[in-house]
Amino acid sequence: MSPAPTNPPVRHCVLALAWLACGAAAFAQGNTEAEAGGGVTAPDTIPAGATATAPATEVATPADDIASSENLLKSSVAEFGRNSMQTAEAYVGLGDAQRAAEDHEKAAESYLAAVEVYRALEGPFTPLAIAPLTSLGDNYHEAHDDTGAVSAYSEARVVSRRVYGLHNVEQIDLLDRMSESLLDLNQLAEAEAQQLEALRLVQRANPPASDAVLEAIYKYAEWLGERGMYQLQRDQYLRAQRIIRQAYGDEDVRQARALLGIGNTFRNERNPAGPGISALTDALALLRAQPEGDPLAIATALRDIGDWNTSFGKSGYDGVEYQRSWELLGAVADGDRLRKEWYAGANYVLYEPISQRGVSTEPKALPGHVLVKFDIDTAGNPSNVMLIESSPVGFKDEAVLRHIRRSRFRPWVVDGATVEGQGLAIRVDFRYLPEAVTSETNNETRH
Repeated sequence: MSPAPTNPPVRHCVLALAWLACGAAAFAQGNTEAEAGGGVTAPDTIPAGATATAPATEVATPADDIASSENLLKSSVAEFGRNSMQTAEAYVGLGDAQRAAEDHEKAAESYLAAVEVYRALEGPFTPLAIAPLTSLGDNYHEAHDDTGAVSAYSEARVVSRRVYGLHNVEQIDLLDRMSESLLDLNQLAEAEAQQLEALRLVQRANPPASDAVLEAIYKYAEWLGERGMYQLQRDQYLRAQRIIRQAYGDEDVRQARALLGIGNTFRNERNPAGPGISALTDALALLRAQPEGDPLAIATALRDIGDWNTSFGKSGYDGVEYQRSWELLGAVADGDRLRKEWYAGANYVLYEPISQRGVSTEPKALPGHVLVKFDIDTAGNPSNVMLIESSPVGFKDEAVLRHIRRSRFRPWVVDGATVEGQGLAIRVDFRYLPEAVTSETNNETRH
């Protein structure tokens, strides 16, 4: 049995709409070798109660940064004039300082001023306007004004297409940002359209079986998985597999990534169908058949097979694939970090959805959270599940406790053996409207 850690790891989740639940994102990302960006990200594990060490030297405050940026702006205007490159750059710097201080209204004014100066100097479609327009969109997004964010990103994209061509791949970053804001506006179809457009741009710019196209397919597949659209995600992995087989042959090892993706989609949707485990074992066989096996790729496949057995095994799983995976990581350059990341902490392998009743994505919604502590046995079952704190008290307590009890987690591995994990914690963050608290608390009490 492993000793309880001095500072139990805390894992953070964000509770939003049903298709944006923390577990879907953490689950999909935590169990594929290539992790996706955007959308909801995999939660971080951090020591509970950890405190920051005071720096030895003074650190500039946000107010100091704003004052310094304002002085630079004044001197730039005085020396170079209102419509100058130096003044535009000073406006951008001021906007960055104001945004860091969360003065989003002032930051928006500064970014718009920078855009105005750049356009006065070089015309309405100057490429210099792209960066401040993008920062303007980020600023609006952080202020929960996603309508404004989409507008700013769209304007930046118009400039990008006018300057670099309708099909330039540089605009993909803007499409990803638009997609994130559209999700926050509950416009799933529109958000997906941006992801599809990004995929088409890569396909147009590269050969059909190129690494770039395959990466774009995987990126889109992972995005779909984070939204809980598992069949569509699986279709993309199958598409990648077909491309690889047609271009490189039926035994090409590049299929392994697609096969692992296929297998994990079944587990992510809590579906123990045979094709899921078959895809995982086929991936492992392909990897092992290579003259010079990649230890990290094989360790990943073994880990995923272990996750399947932990999720769906009818009797207690002995963890043999986990143990072999842990041993192989010893031959990987970054193996110690991966051992800790994969085999310590709270890693979901079967995610029980959290009730979305009462939560809100409205800009005026208030922040809330539930912190739960628990242990994990050697078969991945949670035990000793306890509520540590919550705000508002009683609002989501039972929903989160039920979620932990019904989920399954990857067992810990220490020195090559599966052991119990003790003193783990997960914090679920959400937003809510005050009027929802009473009705939801009453409903949770009845359940």
